[in-house]
Amino acid sequence: MQPTDGATASANPSWVVADMGTLIHQCDAKLAEHDVQLDRLASGIAALESQMAALRSEREQVVVTRERALHVQETLLAAAQAGVALRSGQLDGGAEQKAVPDPDERDGTDSGADASADPTQSTAAGATAGDGHAVATDAPTACDASKLGPRGTQALQIINSAPGQKWTPKLLAVRLEGQEAEADEKAHNRARALLDHLAKKQFVAKKHLSSSRRCYFVTTTATEAA
Repeated sequence: MQPTDGATASANPSWVVADMGTLIHQCDAKLAEHDVQLDRLASGIAALESQMAALRSEREQVVVTRERALHVQETLLAAAQAGVALRSGQLDGGAEQKAVPDPDERDGTDSGADASADPTQSTAAGATAGDGHAVATDAPTACDASKLGPRGTQALQIINSAPGQKWTPKLLAVRLEGQEAEADEKAHNRARALLDHLAKKQFVAKKHLSSSRRCYFVTTTATEAA
């Protein structure tokens, strides 16, 4: 007999037992459904974790490869820059260093050369020809000019191209290194060292302005002509 209200149901224990059995079956069905869903989700999570682990491993390999590529790139770039610097030094820097030695070293070398020079050379300079005129036997020769180096030879060619020009370090620096050297004190110093070196080798003559301590340089041919 079916109960009609709660009071009747509570008075019929057999019905309550049957109803609880139905509720228990319903709960078991829900639990089974939930277990299936949980198992499916757990399986999906395990698959995702496996995929994530694989991606992490692959990512680490990519990071290592990237670091190695950066190292190779930096190494090759440094090697390329070193090669360019070496080539530039051979074409420009090496010639400049040979042509413009350190002033202290140059002075010491020149003074040592002067001290050890053969006395017969200075004697020959004062020798006279048969007509009574002095013979300048110590004038610089083409062989001497070949020892100046590329930069010194270039400077001498520039100076000889304008025999009447009064050469200053600034003017020679501009002719050697371009207009940007006009305001470059280091370029002026390099040109001054070159002129002093040429003067010691007697390719040019150093003159002083009577009104100041400033000096200029002229070719020895211009000096002889004067």
